[in-house]
Amino acid sequence: MIQDLFKSPIYKTTLSLDNTAISKYCLSLSKENKGRVLSNVGGWQSDNLKDKQPILNDLLLSIEEHCSIFTKALDIKIKNKIDNIWININGYKDVNRPHCHPRCLISGVYYVQTPKDCGNITFYHPSIDTFEYDWIEIQTNYNTYNSAEWWLPSKAGRLYLFPGWLKHSVEANLNKKEKRISISFNLT
Repeated sequence: MIQDLFKSPIYKTTLSLDNTAISKYCLSLSKENKGRVLSNVGGWQSDNLKDKQPILNDLLLSIEEHCSIFTKALDIKIKNKIDNIWININGYKDVNRPHCHPRCLISGVYYVQTPKDCGNITFYHPSIDTFEYDWIEIQTNYNTYNSAEWWLPSKAGRLYLFPGWLKHSVEANLNKKEKRISISFNLT
């Protein structure tokens, strides 16, 4: 018998929102300021969105609703309130290097626009350094027990929620014509 210990939960769902309108809003913001550089290599990342943005109201409500479902399933109690939120726009070859979100309980991403070959999100085993050293060459078939990393598809309308401590990255957008647009956030 195998008993699972110390699982890393990731919640996923698909939302039915007006991604065309959200995409236009995101692109218009990217023209208004230079943004910031944190985990992004290339591309544009907005500063934290401070003011209420009516175009994002349905998204914000959905995030908090699904976070409530997620944290209830995990038997953890948090406020389920968005602490900060920002936009990511990645063009050709732009990536987000491996990182985590310290000082938050739940993090997440919502994919607004995901053209073909735009890159997927990759999650890393919490003990990746030891894991890769000891187990890198012994797998016969990769699965959630023996993999140091696991990718999930970047898909328009997809919402992922995960613990802020779970290291993740986003692969390069290899689409030469269209941009990948996502909205990331942290909840307390």
